[in-house]
Amino acid sequence: MTTSSPHQPAPNPPLFKRRWVQALLVVAVLGAGFAASELLVATAPTAARKPPEKQARLVTVQPVQRGDHAVQLLGYGTVQAEQQVNLQARVNGTVQQLGPQFVPGGTFRKGDVLLQLDKADYEIALQTAQANLAQAQSALLSEQGNQVVAQADFKLLGLQVDEREKALILRQPQLEAAKANVQSAKAAVEQAKINLERTVLRAPFDGVVISRQASVGAQVNANTTLGVLASNQNFWVVAGVPQADLKWIRFPGSGQQGSTVCVSDASSNSPQCHPGRVLSLQSSVQDNGRQAQVLVEVPRSKQAGLQPLLLSQYVKVRFNGITVPSVFKLNPAHVRGNTVWVNSNGELDVREVDVVFRSADAVLVGEGLKDGELLVTSNLGAAIDGMAIRTSDPAAAPALTPAPAANAEGKAQ
Repeated sequence: MTTSSPHQPAPNPPLFKRRWVQALLVVAVLGAGFAASELLVATAPTAARKPPEKQARLVTVQPVQRGDHAVQLLGYGTVQAEQQVNLQARVNGTVQQLGPQFVPGGTFRKGDVLLQLDKADYEIALQTAQANLAQAQSALLSEQGNQVVAQADFKLLGLQVDEREKALILRQPQLEAAKANVQSAKAAVEQAKINLERTVLRAPFDGVVISRQASVGAQVNANTTLGVLASNQNFWVVAGVPQADLKWIRFPGSGQQGSTVCVSDASSNSPQCHPGRVLSLQSSVQDNGRQAQVLVEVPRSKQAGLQPLLLSQYVKVRFNGITVPSVFKLNPAHVRGNTVWVNSNGELDVREVDVVFRSADAVLVGEGLKDGELLVTSNLGAAIDGMAIRTSDPAAAPALTPAPAANAEGKAQ
């Protein structure tokens, strides 16, 4: 029989018993935490919920005022010369010299020498004509002397003849022929002088050289084009305008002048422009059949710093048309179709208006607005008639009624 020693340790408890105790401890901790959280939720203070207040959209406004406004139209066209000619010689000859201004793009004044032909032949022709004139005048003097002798002989003889025979005796035909020769010789001298003067080609007006076809030494005649000249004193612009807008333009006639215009380069945003005036309405439309053609005259401007107009330059023409009385002038961005937005006591009023004239720069409205009303200029993404709006100006802000308070359950008190 075996006996245990008094110093031998007691055996360890089973493993499953230890795990059971640990599980009980975890459950106890979780239960205590859950009970504590429930207690906190049950004893937490409750906040009263309020419904969101009605918010007005912030907008910008501007007052409108009725007045008299001139219609402004915009058209486009190209610059043309008021006068343009082909420079041609009126006599045959050889080009001897070219003027310094006679180059493409060169400017000249009226009377400047542009081209000189060889004039030797024409100087000789003038001298010949003058010699022929001297001979004719001498022959006339001789015949006049014969007339004196014939008259003395006729009186001495006392002949009784008719008028025809008397004229022959007194050498009247010979005298008339001598006088005619003198007149013909004088005309030949004048023609020779004109031909000599025509060897020098002078500018017919102030202008600019468009092109030159002449060269020194070239043989030319009356049908030879030596160059193209254009006047630079006045320019013409044929501007395209919608046919429906012609009623706003004044045309010359019945004692009135045409509408004034302002011409500038089509790509320029500068406020400076060349003043001009409407001359006429052309009898045909442009090739696309949609635009009427209005002829505008633009004098050469001497204003310092103003870019000069160039021939064939593409320009925009701003027409100062007829003045429309008692209308509102609005920015096109603030007119949507035929409606505008008005601030009516803190509410958006989507109002239909009568559009009298519309362009890219302005819209003229006749009926639908009143003086002093506030036009909404903001771009609202979703505009609803009657929606609440407000402005940054406290005096113009609408008085909103606050929403009623609510209790903890969300019900109005």
